[in-house]
Amino acid sequence: MANVSFTLNGTAVSVDSQGTLLTALRDHLRIPSVKDGCAPQGQCGCCTVWVDGDPRVSCVTPVQRVDGRVVTTVEGLDAEVREAWGEALCATGGSQCGFCTPGII
Repeated sequence: MANVSFTLNGTAVSVDSQGTLLTALRDHLRIPSVKDGCAPQGQCGCCTVWVDGDPRVSCVTPVQRVDGRVVTTVEGLDAEVREAWGEALCATGGSQCGFCTPGII
């Protein structure tokens, strides 16, 4: 089987080309912030990541589409950015259980 190579949070990675970006991130690359809330509908947003700086729902993105691209998850953000976004979410009344919060942020 062919592999897909991309940059994840600043690190070059390679995964099997089958399946979705969500599956690659959670099951193969062990990224905990990317959640499966509605796969394969792509509606809830808790699997959202940035691909080349644009938000994408990873549960409906074939992993082949990120070949050679840059994927960023919440884990790849600077600590100051994560903290600022978390504080902004709380300050505006955002109160989720925590499951989908990484995708919202």
